[in-house]
Amino acid sequence: MERLTPLKFTLPLLALLTMGCSSNEVAKADKPPTTSLLVVENKAEAAYHGGHLDISEGYYRQLLDAKPRYSPAWFRLGNIYTRNNRLQAAVNAYQRCLQLDINHEKAWHNLAVARMRQATDVLLSAQAQIGSNSPMSGQLARLLDDIMALQTNYSAKVSNDVAD
Repeated sequence: MERLTPLKFTLPLLALLTMGCSSNEVAKADKPPTTSLLVVENKAEAAYHGGHLDISEGYYRQLLDAKPRYSPAWFRLGNIYTRNNRLQAAVNAYQRCLQLDINHEKAWHNLAVARMRQATDVLLSAQAQIGSNSPMSGQLARLLDDIMALQTNYSAKVSNDVAD
């Protein structure tokens, strides 16, 4: 019977430990440290509040690449898109925020604002396409007037219709 020496156990054990360390290092490299995410979020917020929406968007995208289920970043992206009149992107971002946080009151509000702006755009396009001789032109004009009045009255009551 062959006698097992400590060396026969040590070499395979060292190989396993080395492989474990290297795979652990790879896993750490794939996941950015929390502190760097806080730095990215702080830069995103500073750019957002400074009115640099394009820069802020880049930081929020970077944050979501690392943390895709982070609802506050989706909410901010929705605000950026709404302010840049990228309404479908805003709707998508607010809906993603609400999927992650169904009770996000400001996201519900801003989703409604974005949808109302989309409705206005649809009515303006319809008026341009249909023309004044169509039987629907009167109804479309009244609906557009009503939605424009709603938006005007609402905007007069609040300083900014998109909630931060």
